[in-house]
Amino acid sequence: MNLLTEFYQQALFVWEKGGGLMFALLLLSLYLYFLGFELWLRMKSVIPRDLQSIPREKWAGFQGGGRVDQVMRHCLVDHQNRDETRKRFQQIRQSEAAYLNRRLRFLFVLASSAPLIGLLGTVAGMLRTFAGLSMEEGYKMDVVASGISQALVTTQAGLLIAIPALAFLHLLNRKKKDWLRCLNRMESISIRQISPSPIKFG
Repeated sequence: MNLLTEFYQQALFVWEKGGGLMFALLLLSLYLYFLGFELWLRMKSVIPRDLQSIPREKWAGFQGGGRVDQVMRHCLVDHQNRDETRKRFQQIRQSEAAYLNRRLRFLFVLASSAPLIGLLGTVAGMLRTFAGLSMEEGYKMDVVASGISQALVTTQAGLLIAIPALAFLHLLNRKKKDWLRCLNRMESISIRQISPSPIKFG
């Protein structure tokens, strides 16, 4: 219990020293990680745990409902036409890749914004420090110390948000590649289930 109280007091101390921009950093971090985990759970729910364990002979290993089953049913609506099946898989790949790329780019922008907000806090803190230096004796050192604290704390908070976020984005990018590779494997299995069209002689 003492450790929890000490942690709370330390966090409150840092929050107060960081100034008003700490609230903006908090909102940014909550929104960033909410969107990131939402995207991660979305891809985790559709990617088989072991892509290599999917049977080559049939696509039954992909069935069971969810996004994968929807993709298979959409692409195999015409079981006798390989070209149509390839076309539908290509459309799915393009739409999924475009959606995931948009989300990842947006998350990267959010992650990159955290150090910039921290830098803005650094500038505000330094301006406060210089203002304190120009004051007369009395509260001069208090204002200077407060400005330096704000400059350091906001920079640190911005980096603490951005560095794990960039590592998380790398994980999400790997998940995206796994999902697109899964679509390729689904297409390969599906095409093998379709008998080639008989050659017609005039």
